[in-house]
Amino acid sequence: MTNLSDVEVLGFQESGYCLVRSLIPDEFIERVRARALEIAHDLPDWPSRHFQVLDPDRCLSPSGKPLPTGIQLPASQESVFTDMADHPNLAGAMRALLGGPVERFTDQIGLKHPLPEEQGGRSYHHQDSYYWKIDPQLGCNCWIPLQAADENGIALAVVPGSHLNWELSEHESYFDDPPMGHMNGSFTPFKRHRIPGKRTAVAQEVLVPMAPGDALFFSNYTWHRSEPNRTGDVRGFYGIAYQRSS
Repeated sequence: MTNLSDVEVLGFQESGYCLVRSLIPDEFIERVRARALEIAHDLPDWPSRHFQVLDPDRCLSPSGKPLPTGIQLPASQESVFTDMADHPNLAGAMRALLGGPVERFTDQIGLKHPLPEEQGGRSYHHQDSYYWKIDPQLGCNCWIPLQAADENGIALAVVPGSHLNWELSEHESYFDDPPMGHMNGSFTPFKRHRIPGKRTAVAQEVLVPMAPGDALFFSNYTWHRSEPNRTGDVRGFYGIAYQRSS
């Protein structure tokens, strides 16, 4: 079991994020990566609410089905995901960072496909508690790439110290390009949220290159965004959120 040092915990508290190398063993990463790519190729027979897909008029999977870009709550469906979402290294790190007993709040697989559009699967600066409404200092997200992540391949960027006032910034809504949405008989696109561009403090951000199995922990109030996928291959990550259970 991985134990975080006092320096790592203090860094998380002061900067709003903490990078832990090789948190998840390779065999867990490989099983999750392989299954996620299978799902990208051919959607399984899960309830449709588990999938966020790209506009099927513009993008389809090799099997001719809608192309998933988000797989919501996969740990509730298959043990290959549960084994990673509840890995003792991850749970132990969350206990250290949140200062007490914890429970898994949510989990999702992100699949970033090689797209010709300029957005290319990127996300923009946002705070997770704008979506999840977890109170300050009681939640933490962990972002784990399934392949190498760098400036051309979906790496995250964080803004150090952006959590310190424990306030949610103003967000605006936008449609992705191509749009993401849900399939429930027909495609229904949805908007995501971002901090308006004039306030994103790009000059202060830190881009975090990572290897598969590395883990980037950040608070639910830390500003973060992701790079587009320019690799030519499908790139994926597992995002797993915990909260204080007390």
